[in-house]
Amino acid sequence: MYYFVPAWYATNRPWYAASQEWTRVYEEIAFDDTINQVQLFAEAGEAVRLIFLTYQPQLRYELHEKGLLGQVYWSFFDDIQNISRTHTRPIDFTALAWPKGTEFLYTPFAVFAKKDGVLLAKIAFASSGNLLEIQWQKEGQPQYTYLFDDRGFLSSILYYDGAGQALYQDYLNENGVWQVREHLQATEEPAIEINWFSDHVFAKKHYADWGELVQERLALLAKQVLTDQDTLVLASHALHNQMLLDSFPQQKRVLSFFGQRYSLENKEALVELVKQVDLLVTESKDHGKLLEEALKEAGSPSRGLLVISPFDSRLRLGQSQSMRFQDLYFRVDGLSTKEVKEHLIGLFPLLAKREDLLLTLVTYERWKSFEDLKAWMESYLLAHFDREDFFMESLAPGENPVDEPSWELSRMRFINLVRTDQIIQELDQARLVIDLAPQPDLYTQIASLSAGLPQIHQSPTDYVRHKENGWLLSEEGTLEEAVAYYVNSLSHWNKALVHTVERMAENSSGRLLAQWRELLERNLS
Repeated sequence: MYYFVPAWYATNRPWYAASQEWTRVYEEIAFDDTINQVQLFAEAGEAVRLIFLTYQPQLRYELHEKGLLGQVYWSFFDDIQNISRTHTRPIDFTALAWPKGTEFLYTPFAVFAKKDGVLLAKIAFASSGNLLEIQWQKEGQPQYTYLFDDRGFLSSILYYDGAGQALYQDYLNENGVWQVREHLQATEEPAIEINWFSDHVFAKKHYADWGELVQERLALLAKQVLTDQDTLVLASHALHNQMLLDSFPQQKRVLSFFGQRYSLENKEALVELVKQVDLLVTESKDHGKLLEEALKEAGSPSRGLLVISPFDSRLRLGQSQSMRFQDLYFRVDGLSTKEVKEHLIGLFPLLAKREDLLLTLVTYERWKSFEDLKAWMESYLLAHFDREDFFMESLAPGENPVDEPSWELSRMRFINLVRTDQIIQELDQARLVIDLAPQPDLYTQIASLSAGLPQIHQSPTDYVRHKENGWLLSEEGTLEEAVAYYVNSLSHWNKALVHTVERMAENSSGRLLAQWRELLERNLS
């Protein structure tokens, strides 16, 4: 059995990852190694389970959003709250015990409960439409908040002091009896308090912090559930690494390093960490070098180290060969405005010559605006090129055709992508991918491989080889030359497609899983 432990921690209250009400949830492109590893192993028929250490009363919906719904899991908070329910049921908030005469005011964002014109409570909902919370008010200040589990019961109650500041939070069992209390203000008493009449037997009645209680319950999990044949795969994080390694000394241990989640700068701490695990996994060759050095200093140079893509690639050839325009997918994140302008200036002459080229400027930042860049492009293009090269006549609704026509920028698109399915949709129509950031986006590289697209980067990456499945500007040439190489010659594009398919085979789900198994068996035998 493979047990995966994600690192889904919040900033202010790291063990508290409760969902926001739907009006405060913003979609963003965020990648997680645990999600892809679990999907990879589960699809291959391996027995997998997840271990969640954070408070997530809307966990089922979160798993649905991440493509993990249906996976078996153990939850620390379910454990201490004595929650065993697996089925869900909706809650009708109007059927709860409201004072007689309560009226409900429905708005597009929330529901407000009032009595005699006085606000009693605000009822908020999660992105799934489930009842999320009810915040009770008194004299304009929050009094307490009910937080609901998406399985259909009251999960916890957050209490406030007279100034409206969070005082403590009670975590309840399914019958509404508090099991554990978290004190949220700085006091002399320990932060975690256990109810004398709690359903479970705990070693203590007070704990200094969540970490102490988590470790106690993990030790019990290791003793009662896991076996020596199980493998623990940890998303490396400073908050839980040592705790989990100490709690599961008999199991095989794998540490997964992804992105900037865990700093590798503290070499001494890293050396001590790698001594305790059986396999290290990372998606970056740079991280791989640092981990390899740590293994040597730890006296374990032969210990397993796997530099591997966290995403599997699957052939999903795009439709660019049947499109009227050849779409250049240009991700501008990671570049300064000056750098973007310099690259565009070099690209404009080719665009002026080739009327079949479409330039799509892409950002993965939700709030990033293209207005200033668009205005600069219009001014620059009008000053240096014929208007007909980049503009088309535009007739506004109700405008008289006899009047002087207005002109708008053509063959240029500016889009903000905030979901991975949006990236896939755009790449389906793209002909070429451009990402000149110092560290090109990893997901875009893998998705481009799957779509069979050549990629242009500034510097070498693990997935692109110069003039095979892409172009590296650090090797030779300008952006204009690199783009022309692929859009002016079908043979070059087809050659890149062949190499892309070969590279993709190296990152197929079967190949990735085989590499995991090979190193695990070699280092654990």
